[in-house]
Amino acid sequence: MTESKVTLENYEQKRKELVEANSNMLGVVLREKEEKLNGYLSMLKAEYKSTINNKDAYTVPTLTDKSIKERKLYKFCSMLPKGADLHVHDMALLPFCELVKLLKTQKQFCINRDRKSYDLITVPEQSEMPNGYMRFYDAVESGYCTEEELLHNWTVVGALDKDVNIWDYFEDLFNRHAALSSNPDFAAVYYDYTFRYYCEHNIMHVEIHIMLTDSIDESADYLKIVRQAYYNVKKDYPYFTVRIIGAGVKADNENIELTKKCFLNTTYVKEIVKDESDPDNVSDFVIGFDLVNEEDTALPLKKFAPMLLKAKKQYPDMKLYIHGGESIDAGNDNLIDAYLLGVSRVGHGLNLYRYPDLHSRFVKSEICLEVCPISNSALGYTKDIRNHPATEYLKSGMAIALCSDDPTYMENETLTDDFFAAVTSWDLSLADIKQLGINSIMYSGLEESRKFVSLKEYNRMWNEFVDKMTSKM
Repeated sequence: MTESKVTLENYEQKRKELVEANSNMLGVVLREKEEKLNGYLSMLKAEYKSTINNKDAYTVPTLTDKSIKERKLYKFCSMLPKGADLHVHDMALLPFCELVKLLKTQKQFCINRDRKSYDLITVPEQSEMPNGYMRFYDAVESGYCTEEELLHNWTVVGALDKDVNIWDYFEDLFNRHAALSSNPDFAAVYYDYTFRYYCEHNIMHVEIHIMLTDSIDESADYLKIVRQAYYNVKKDYPYFTVRIIGAGVKADNENIELTKKCFLNTTYVKEIVKDESDPDNVSDFVIGFDLVNEEDTALPLKKFAPMLLKAKKQYPDMKLYIHGGESIDAGNDNLIDAYLLGVSRVGHGLNLYRYPDLHSRFVKSEICLEVCPISNSALGYTKDIRNHPATEYLKSGMAIALCSDDPTYMENETLTDDFFAAVTSWDLSLADIKQLGINSIMYSGLEESRKFVSLKEYNRMWNEFVDKMTSKM
């Protein structure tokens, strides 16, 4: 097709056509009502950008700037049907403020009084308090320990004004909350509360990365608690689904045997704990395995290739959902090994742009990237989210899904903050947003029959959202 000549008379029209052709990155066609809502979204984006400090706007400081939650654009993102969160870690599922709210109802947790580490321990309600500790709910209700202090000791906010290694600080946050993951009674309450929170915030499916213990029996018992909470919530939200991804660490050479054991435990509990919420369609509750840790200091993925290749041969149904490319280091080539190992999805994939041939292979193989914009910003990989490579991945046809990673330590609302960051920093259209929601279900670990049901429900929720929003315009 020959391009007509550009003249002074047709310049503005030609320009408008090119702007429109390049504003819809994922090519979704919108209905008339959706086009109307897309115009409203454009107005909200322009309104937001006209009132912000350009220097700070694209770090999306949602934990420190509470006024963001009052923005019309943020409220729009909060109401969006978000599909699935495919990359989130077990005891970091809830936003910080929600975790604090829940912990205030739990009598068994105590916090240290030295104001140095703010770690939690479990002490049965009738037992004597250890030296230096007080009941968490007492500490908060009395004002001895304020929520502002907790914010600075339980989230990445605490690293902002300190000369610390952000990854060391971040990993220590998990240590402060270790008592939460080792308490089965709390797990039942935590997952029930969390799953309801997700449903109320328009998240219909979640895939949780969980570090299982050395014991198969303990791991199975723990996952049965998670599953029961899922069943309970499903009674009120029939469309809601949960899947588990077992995790090990890219450990040093001395601890590589522990990582192997984590994989084997995952394969065992996969057979023991099933999703039986539909007796006519019993399916896997545990769907795969992941390797985590800071990539630039841990063993490279190729060190685990022999173990994973042998394991895949022995357990062909065990899929891999591995963290890879969470780095801007030119020497980090973990994504090559992830591809060779036949991953189903990759967590982050930040530095894929360094490997053009591999990039095209990812596109052709439809390997989805679990993109976590808030996490990537908080951990220093893309401090200005406008520079996040996901924008170019989208334009190239790469499958991506927006994910939250560790909301407790980084976000005000699970996934809402990530959609807000993407909409404001990547200038997403309504069509792009819709396709990202669809992607999150299409590339989930759900079996095909449940994907079909979930996509149908997503479309219902989406149409309801569009109708509700346009009726108010």
